[in-house]
Amino acid sequence: MVAFLDPLSIADNRSSNPSNPLQGAMSSGATMDKLLKAWGIEFDVSKAVADMTFKTNIRGQDGRPQEAAAVLSLTKEAMNADDAVTSQLDNLLLPYPGAFTGTPAAGLKETVLLKTTKNSQFIDKIMAQFGGGAKDFKASDKEYALAIRLAGKFKTAFPDGKPGEKSAEKKEEGEKKEDKKPETKPDNSLKESTADTVVILVGDSDMIFDPVCVQVQNIFGQKIIIPQNGNLNLAQSMVEQLAGDSNLIGVRSRATLNRPFTVVKKMEERAQESYRSKIKELEASLSETQQKLNELQRTKEKGQRFILSPEQQQELARFRQKEAEAKKELKQVRKNLRRDVDSMENRLKWINIAAMPVVVSLTGITLAVYKRKRGFSDQRCRAYWHQAGHQRTESRQAGR
Repeated sequence: MVAFLDPLSIADNRSSNPSNPLQGAMSSGATMDKLLKAWGIEFDVSKAVADMTFKTNIRGQDGRPQEAAAVLSLTKEAMNADDAVTSQLDNLLLPYPGAFTGTPAAGLKETVLLKTTKNSQFIDKIMAQFGGGAKDFKASDKEYALAIRLAGKFKTAFPDGKPGEKSAEKKEEGEKKEDKKPETKPDNSLKESTADTVVILVGDSDMIFDPVCVQVQNIFGQKIIIPQNGNLNLAQSMVEQLAGDSNLIGVRSRATLNRPFTVVKKMEERAQESYRSKIKELEASLSETQQKLNELQRTKEKGQRFILSPEQQQELARFRQKEAEAKKELKQVRKNLRRDVDSMENRLKWINIAAMPVVVSLTGITLAVYKRKRGFSDQRCRAYWHQAGHQRTESRQAGR
């Protein structure tokens, strides 16, 4: 079985915004409590996973781009390189996924297929959708499993037998019930699978939602489907792996062609981390100043709303100056952050565009000079041996 669970499904509600699928309506989540408990696995539908290493820039409610730490753009760092299903993938998109915790029950073996980095944390799904989780982010220093495979003999989630059935016919009121002895039926329900089997659990269902995994273009009346990431490849590989013979589980895999700049993203994250605390401090100061301005305005009487005492005027001027300074400093800090990130990207571009060709050219010139010197040396050697041979010949003839 392949099961796609989800704490926050943007495809679950038909009123989702078609122009921006990552801003869907709130859902109650999808899980399998009874089965998961029997297997020793937990999946909290009230929490999503945020990871600053895999954060994605999406379009916010106001149309502006915003960082969404709970919309994960996974790279090879998140994928199991030793498993055939994920070894050749390098790009996945999981909007607001959940994570699997717990210890598998006896007889089951767990393999983690997708995971977060240690720069991740659980956040409330409401915060995940409307705040992204980036503003008050605090890394848990723990990796979370986003997709797992359980293999072995599964025990039933209904050890007491078949759940009781409700009678479709209602008894008439006042009808006397005949005393009957309860019938004892043998319990023939299966308590444990007779052979080893496999279940794959994925912590996000939106990854196979069309607006997330493909781009649909209408060309001359024909719909052309263009994959945007490796989501469908992963889903198809899982189905093919479990649909085939168990001996072929280790040989199926699909590859994608996208090569994201993982090193650049890590460097950008380190640069942002150095500024995040300062930005948060300035935003808190600005919010406090605006709150005091509002309180000062509320304390005035209704008829004196636009009349200020000299002390109030001084206090108001001081607050407004503080607000202007906080906004100016916050703007400068964000400008410095953008400048550092751009500078880092420019350095990497120059290294790739200019430095590498220079290194290759110098290597070629050095090799050519070396071969040229080697050629001159070989010529001198041949000339020397030719002259020595000629002298030996002349010596033999003179001796005769």
